[in-house]
Amino acid sequence: MAHYSGMPRYYFHVFNDEVSIDEEGSVLPDLDSARETAMDGCRDLVCESVQKGHLNLDHRIDVANDKGEVLMRVTFRDAFTIQG
Repeated sequence: MAHYSGMPRYYFHVFNDEVSIDEEGSVLPDLDSARETAMDGCRDLVCESVQKGHLNLDHRIDVANDKGEVLMRVTFRDAFTIQG
């Protein structure tokens, strides 16, 4: 895959109630930006799950590079702090 302006493309594969493989990816400056994007995605998905009345903290988003290598795994548990 070609890089835009020298920035890498990251793919965000969602593993929750359904598996959703990211075919397009997103061009981001670095892995830290990809991690933040995955964290935001997990938080959105957590909200959806809670509204449906359930939550599996082991559900996750895998961040992969354009070679298909998983660079990091962000679980729903990683995306927020539970208190109380």
